[in-house]
Amino acid sequence: RNTYRGKTQLGDQPSPSEYIRFTNSTIANEDSDTQSPAILIDYVEVTAPVYDDWPPPSHRRIFIESENAHDESTYAREIIAAFMSRAWRRPPTPGDIDRKLQLFQRLRPSSNDFQEAIVEVLAGVLTSPKFLYVLPGQQDARRDQVQPQLSQYELATRLSLFLWCSLPDETLLSLASAGRLKDHEVLREQVDRMLADSRATRFTRHFVQQWLKMQPLEFLIPTRGDDGLDEALLESMKQEPIALFANMLRHDSSVLDFIDSDYVVVNERLAKHYGISGVQGNQFRRASIPAELNRGGLLTQAGLLTMNSDGKDSHPIKRGVWLLTNLLNDPPPPPPPAVPQIDLSDPEIAKLTLKERIEDHRDHAACLSCHQKIDPWGIAFENYDAMGRWRDQIDGEFVDASSVLPSKTSLEGIKGLKEHLVHQRQEEFVRATVEKMTSFALGRQLDFADRTGVRDITRQVRESGDGIKTMVMCLVTSDLFQTR
Repeated sequence: RNTYRGKTQLGDQPSPSEYIRFTNSTIANEDSDTQSPAILIDYVEVTAPVYDDWPPPSHRRIFIESENAHDESTYAREIIAAFMSRAWRRPPTPGDIDRKLQLFQRLRPSSNDFQEAIVEVLAGVLTSPKFLYVLPGQQDARRDQVQPQLSQYELATRLSLFLWCSLPDETLLSLASAGRLKDHEVLREQVDRMLADSRATRFTRHFVQQWLKMQPLEFLIPTRGDDGLDEALLESMKQEPIALFANMLRHDSSVLDFIDSDYVVVNERLAKHYGISGVQGNQFRRASIPAELNRGGLLTQAGLLTMNSDGKDSHPIKRGVWLLTNLLNDPPPPPPPAVPQIDLSDPEIAKLTLKERIEDHRDHAACLSCHQKIDPWGIAFENYDAMGRWRDQIDGEFVDASSVLPSKTSLEGIKGLKEHLVHQRQEEFVRATVEKMTSFALGRQLDFADRTGVRDITRQVRESGDGIKTMVMCLVTSDLFQTR
């Protein structure tokens, strides 16, 4: 298909001019009167869009049915007004429509037909900042408001960008037009409806990927071999955190299940990697697991452990920083300049275990302040190798995953880490999750002025049982979500 946008009328079939043609020239045989083709074609494979009818629905949604279709000026106004309302996520003013109609009238004489002129006008609508950006409607703000409330249409936009990562649909815009969208009961009904829609998969995917900083997984390269990171395993690793979040959202599971749970959400390839039997097929599903399997929650997911490794072995520092930054929203300070690296050429250091090397590195005064906060969290993951597989020994030596936090609390491996987070740090974890989701919902970083709003949402979530869907409900009905 020619990628150049053809400006020909949409008739009963796509215009032939929209396709690239190939002419098979011939060459003459000097010894005979016959001619042979320059290229012998074995077969031709053709792919094209298949429509049940023509023009397709996307065309009919723009060129709407109207009894005024015979009057170009009136029909153009109807098309432009409907398109602007959808693209700009609010009703356009008469002045907005008039300006675009004037553009249509200037373009029409030099255009081949009505549709060509309309398409150019609509392209102009889509280049407007009112489509490209989420702009505050200053006309809706009162001077006496410290935090101006969103208008009904702005709320519809914020809600749809949050849960669908897209424009509000007709239902949301109709409720906004009727002035009903700010009613909490109506909002809850809309959240239920939107989360049940297939477009909500964008929310689960984008939020989880941003929350857990999953970009490093995109740079991993599959390897061959039964024990390698094959393509199916790598893809499953990428999907597991998203599948867990979607399952928890559907069941309104406690946010604490992200720390530890007696179930996993896996497919057959991941189940094999974890040593879980009875799971078949590529579809992710919830599977109960025994405690001795040392799985459940986010902390022990293979993908998150793999991306926080160095490719050959575990990386306690990466894993500790990741946990503090993304799950507790308490990132460590940046390292000071000119910090010495661990010298593996030193035979005395080379013979140490990874944990012992880290402890030796921490003895440097310049490293102590950061590493005493990071290392104990990361060492607790040492029973998991570079691909997130459980191990009891490293080079014939039993793994020592015990550590002591700066608070003098002892952690006995991953089990001790989970117990500490669930029993001692759950308030911090729930609040951190609220902060991450609120930042995603508002499309900006939080600042000091948002602390009261976050605290109120966290309190409501905690009083309601810590459900992840409950968190979404509390967020969208909060003052923080409904103000600028």
